[in-house]
Amino acid sequence: MSGASIPYHLRPHKSVDRRLFLDLLGRFERWQPLVNYVYVSMGAYPLEDHKLIHRQLGITKLIAFDFDEDIVARQRFNRPIESCFCFHKKSADLISGLEATLRTCQFPDTSCLIFWLDYTDPQKISNQIKEFESLLNKLKSGDIVRVTVNAHPNAFNEDGVLTPTLKADKQKKQHQNLKNKIGDYLPAAFSPTEMTPAGLPLALSHAFSVAALKALPVSGNLNFVPLSIIRYADGVQMLSITGTVIDRSEKSNLLEKLALKEWPFGSGDWTTIHELLVPALTIRERLFLERGIMTKDPTDLRSELGFETAADIELLNFLENYKHYYRFYPSLLTAEL
Repeated sequence: MSGASIPYHLRPHKSVDRRLFLDLLGRFERWQPLVNYVYVSMGAYPLEDHKLIHRQLGITKLIAFDFDEDIVARQRFNRPIESCFCFHKKSADLISGLEATLRTCQFPDTSCLIFWLDYTDPQKISNQIKEFESLLNKLKSGDIVRVTVNAHPNAFNEDGVLTPTLKADKQKKQHQNLKNKIGDYLPAAFSPTEMTPAGLPLALSHAFSVAALKALPVSGNLNFVPLSIIRYADGVQMLSITGTVIDRSEKSNLLEKLALKEWPFGSGDWTTIHELLVPALTIRERLFLERGIMTKDPTDLRSELGFETAADIELLNFLENYKHYYRFYPSLLTAEL
């Protein structure tokens, strides 16, 4: 599912998350140029990430897909360049027929890939994990994979069943539903009390790590290395995992070149998950914060602003987070054309 029904201007967290992804790709170019890569993503109808990938990285081999014919029709109209191909396909079908799709686009088989699986439906989490696993089986060293899934605990309530009023009972039901869906991919030690906004992403991250290990076992030459794992919520919490397939002998060289320890959103393992906090700011609030975010104490900034919360987000928590990504905060202006 593409998530195309929510307008992009109402999703500031996703906008920042996307731009952090581009920042990470820029770091990846320290190790290997990306200009000849093929970029594959659902993209939704505006193809915003395809536009950014082309403009900022110079990538011209672009593929978009969706299971909804109407969305694909709009994608074709909104293509940023002629060499952006749009397909009416489900993600599973695109993955299973990946080689044929690349041939249809006349993209060389030797091209490396950046592949973003942008899911939204929590009821299909089992299929999503298995599709990720299937995709890794088809990739080679240097390929980059990004997967986004629903990580909202309430998304795992039973359909059509009244949610228990007691928190413990509610978490127990959610935990059982998740276990029923993903089975052995769920960590054995994961308990119902961990069905929280912080705990569920850890469990899902573990599930994808298991899938990666099944696709690329330690006995083989290739390894999937997580580079950045982020959770954010534009109403519903999502989890984005970005990593790369790499030859085990090249892993240390890659990580040295990317210097992820110096990047605030780098993840050296599957348990390092960063939370994005992005309240809607007025232009005046944003300009004020940008002047002082790197030099002033967050407590002083909050005092000067004169309020303690914004869009139900505590300002102190937000300000500690904001200084790492203020450069990527979206500017949304009204214009008459």
